[in-house]
Amino acid sequence: MRRLKTILVFLLLTVCQPVVAADGGRNYSLDEMASRIQQQTGSQILSAEVKQTRQGVIYRFKIKKEGRVRVLAVHPDGSPANSK
Repeated sequence: MRRLKTILVFLLLTVCQPVVAADGGRNYSLDEMASRIQQQTGSQILSAEVKQTRQGVIYRFKIKKEGRVRVLAVHPDGSPANSK
């Protein structure tokens, strides 16, 4: 029984480790980032997609707040992506 508990704790710790970027910063999944945007801005997420660019992966969100629809692009680490 003790061995089973040890294995379960090991598996739990392994699965729950955050994703870490090469620079040591945390990368968020698309769902995690959508939740963060909703909490921080109070907006409704209309759509979310992952885009591959020359600069790397970008999360692109269409959000609605106060009747206005806007596009928000962020890197997986949460930093804003420059739109052109």
